[in-house]
Amino acid sequence: MDRAPVNEPLDALRLRAADGDSGAEAALFVDLRVRFLTLAKRRVQPDHAEDVVQEALGVVLRKYRDLPGDRGLLVWSLTVLRNIIGNHYQSRRRDADQTMQVDDWHRVPEAQLAGDTVDQLMDDQAAATMEQAIAELARTAPRCGKIFASLLSSLEQGGGPREVSSRALAMMQANTPDLTRNSFYVALHRCRARLRAILDRTEVAHG
Repeated sequence: MDRAPVNEPLDALRLRAADGDSGAEAALFVDLRVRFLTLAKRRVQPDHAEDVVQEALGVVLRKYRDLPGDRGLLVWSLTVLRNIIGNHYQSRRRDADQTMQVDDWHRVPEAQLAGDTVDQLMDDQAAATMEQAIAELARTAPRCGKIFASLLSSLEQGGGPREVSSRALAMMQANTPDLTRNSFYVALHRCRARLRAILDRTEVAHG
């Protein structure tokens, strides 16, 4: 049975583990497994979550000693997990030959579209990279910046994905009364794609 995450900061455990402390390494990966499994269960089917987590932990185990000292372990580890989950879905799409095109946004249920966005913000909130990416997005696409600002503000108030996104829509409509629910979700889909591109570019630059 998994233990609760230890109190020692992950980066301190990482340094001791990299120096050969097997106890620190064990504690480090117990902590990461708990975090990974919580996120994976929200992102993939329950019977696939464990496989995704084990694959991500394997990557972290092989590479964490080579991580630059000024790069936080948690942010990097969550990026590894997100990439593994992305590969999981890409593999499933190839197998089913059902790769979704960008223009097929309307085939995605509204609740899923909102949920994916809220999950992304929550999962990546640990990374200062997310705030920087949103700031960059706001400079290049002001409307997208306002949408994500409203989502983050709503997220702080709690609730499920639909509740969070509904509040964000209301915030946006306060300043743009003619904004419809449909146009909000179309814009949200496109803004997510722009934000994902910025995050991917950031990962490549710091990879």
